[in-house]
This record gives sequence, structure tokens and C-alpha cells, in this order.
Amino acid sequence: MATIKLPAVLVGGSATSEVEVKGATVRELFDNHADEHGPELRDSVLEDGEIKEFINVYVEGTPVDGVDAEVPADAQVRVIPAASGGR
Repeated sequence: MATIKLPAVLVGGSATSEVEVKGATVRELFDNHADEHGPELRDSVLEDGEIKEFINVYVEGTPVDGVDAEVPADAQVRVIPAASGGR
């Protein structure tokens, strides 16, 4: 199973969270996670079946550009919201 690492900002906690999920593609990972834990994470990352514009998903440290990206069975997947600054 792949391990999804999530920042606190997406899971509503105070620390990074990890969860193991089955799936051969990014889409399958988030759909399977939603089936087990509810749609909140998937809905935070995906919109209209694609990765949201300001969310970055990395598989084994490599950025993916779509939900059909392959995910090896023992991969580490990171979800990182884009950071923005202000004055």
C-alpha cells in the first residue's frame, strides 16, 4: 500500500498525518481513501476530477501533473498546498 503524507492544514490537526491506502493511480488513492474515511481529503485535493490548481502532489518526490499518474504499491505520496505570501 502507498503511504499518503498530509500536512496539518489539510487534515485539521497540528501535525503531519500519514495514512496507508491502496491504489495504482493518484485518482484511485484518493477515491479509496474517501471510501474508507469520507470525502473531505479527496474534495480538498481534487476538483472536477483533477488536482486543484494550488495543490501539489508528489509520488516518491516527483511532482505529478494528473490524477492518472501511476503510484507504485509501496510509494510515498505527499500532498502539499501551494504557499503564498502577502504583506
